[in-house]
Amino acid sequence: MYAGMNKKLSWFLLIIILIAFALRLHNLTYHSLWFDEAISIHWARQTVPRILEVGFTLVEDRLPPLYYLTLKGWGGLFGFSETSVRSLSVIWGVLLIPVVTGIATLLFNRRVAVFAALLVALNPFLIWYSQEARMYAPAVFFSTLTVWTWLWFIKITSGQNREPVADQHSPSFITHQTVETPPFTIHNSQFTIHNSQFIILFILFAVLGLYTHLYTGFLLPALGLWLMISYPRAWRLWLIFAVSGLAVSAAFAPLALTIWRFSGEAAPGDPLNHLGQRTWWLLQSFIVWKAPLSPALQIVISGIVILFAILAYLKPKNYRQLQITNGKSEIANPRLLITFLFVTPFVIANLLLVRNHLTFFGERYFIVMIPWLLLLAAIGTENLGGWLGQVAKTRGRGLRAILYLPHVVLLLATILPLPGQWSIPAAKEAWRQSAAYLTTHAKANHGILIHPDWVRYPFQFYFQGPGQTYAAFSTVTPGTSLDGPLQGVVGEHPVIWLIQSHLDGPDPQRLVEQWFAARYPLATELYPPGITLKGFVPGYRLDHLPPEATPVDLQFENGLRLIGYQAETSVSAADELFHPPSGWLHVILYWRADHPLAQNAAPFVHLVGPEGIWGASLERPNDALKLYPPTQWPSTPGSQQVIRHDVDVNLNPATPPGRYQLAVGLDGSETRYILARVEVQ
Repeated sequence: MYAGMNKKLSWFLLIIILIAFALRLHNLTYHSLWFDEAISIHWARQTVPRILEVGFTLVEDRLPPLYYLTLKGWGGLFGFSETSVRSLSVIWGVLLIPVVTGIATLLFNRRVAVFAALLVALNPFLIWYSQEARMYAPAVFFSTLTVWTWLWFIKITSGQNREPVADQHSPSFITHQTVETPPFTIHNSQFTIHNSQFIILFILFAVLGLYTHLYTGFLLPALGLWLMISYPRAWRLWLIFAVSGLAVSAAFAPLALTIWRFSGEAAPGDPLNHLGQRTWWLLQSFIVWKAPLSPALQIVISGIVILFAILAYLKPKNYRQLQITNGKSEIANPRLLITFLFVTPFVIANLLLVRNHLTFFGERYFIVMIPWLLLLAAIGTENLGGWLGQVAKTRGRGLRAILYLPHVVLLLATILPLPGQWSIPAAKEAWRQSAAYLTTHAKANHGILIHPDWVRYPFQFYFQGPGQTYAAFSTVTPGTSLDGPLQGVVGEHPVIWLIQSHLDGPDPQRLVEQWFAARYPLATELYPPGITLKGFVPGYRLDHLPPEATPVDLQFENGLRLIGYQAETSVSAADELFHPPSGWLHVILYWRADHPLAQNAAPFVHLVGPEGIWGASLERPNDALKLYPPTQWPSTPGSQQVIRHDVDVNLNPATPPGRYQLAVGLDGSETRYILARVEVQ
């Protein structure tokens, strides 16, 4: 009977693994590599001694070295393309499925194991970090594997295998459900070569986890606390766990001391301040992650999953709770164990806030909590399904359909956020798209300044275009001397592209950008996810019309003459990437003054259709005609100075497809000139 169930479980597990593999490969390179992933590639390309030096000193990178070493070996075999580096995390993410299944089978029953595995396979947070070239997928894998090996040690050491006992209070169609195993004592058990293998694996996986990410170690105190409560007289088991913990600590000591030293560099935090907010922040992240859903829907979906997790503990008044512990288990208090594994990392992190306020720097640090939340939700779903089945049986109605209703609800709540993971609003940093834009728009004589200098890694990974790149500052304060370095960057470049990211720490006042904005006209600005890209035009005063411009001769009443222009011939009405929701049409106007102007002028550009104006130029305080007003232009007969004036025309995102006229005029003047026709897509 159990052999048949094992075979059935194997087939279910294989299907779930295939689903998990497909989801983690789906749109694997949809999102650009972000800064952290580029850093992974940077370190993986270094020599092994260099990786170890950085990993143990934590001076240039504050994370352990194991993942970088693994990625180095992987990259040596398969290269460092986006697909290659992310495929390694895909493998770790898929391997997590059988580990969770094994734990759930040891602690509960096979149906809980299958459903928990399915929740892990479909979880948006786990899928996201199984598609990211960072250490979080292996971290959750090693931490969960550590728990699995310890549970197997307890099972083998106990040496007892009881036959399952049918739960007579459960519905008749629920097979292999048994009453929960009472706490088992192991004080008389023997420690043999056979079960010592599991201790060796337990120590190994715990050390591998710690050298992957520090937070994996937060599960070890959870195991210890559970042992003390569940096996109060099993002093040999305590001793084995303590010795194993000492071995893990000794192996991790060189890095632990360094981590503790650096943890005191940041300001301390307050564990009680915003405690509820931190709790909800993590829970909602674990459940819906980056799905661009409405706030109300995010709350509903998160509430459903949390409710099912709570149902793992509640017992209905009028109906006996469905018992879901496998009768073959020798492991005491399984729900208590799962609870400690889920809660302890959060508790420890809050305690560590006393030393360092960056303990909650990112949700990803707490990825080790997710399998236990999903396992609790699977238990609660099974409880609710069994309870509903009893209600239906009492009333003489269909049983199987109502039994699985909670499973369907929880699966829908899990699946609904998934499509949004592969959308532009979910992107962290669009370096690939930004580099592609500059590859198209930057010319060989342009300069590209990356600020701060350490975000150059993702940009340089993608950028294949012309233009000289610079990286001048890692941090900027009001006392930083900007003139010399930035004037050196500008040099003879007619256009400087300033690409910025992660500025809150290095340059919170945006001093570098202010330096450029105070001196040079703004050509255009783009805001892809996580990045700001702005073009400044130091060479906006020209001696003649450039050859790439289209010559015109349009005379305005005030003496201003338009002698040329450049404009895109096709544009999209909507743009979700660079400046959502509207598409922008970039236009360059070239002006000259026929005679001294008595007053300044404010040119505009419109996109005009039969129905009226569908696009208007954006007002900017630092365009060329504001930084260098026309009243100051030389207008002597021999002067040939030409002023470049960049304009962005902001389109109505509802603009119908078709051909439109590009018109130019001056504020206060009724004269309009048609420059070109533009195709709107």
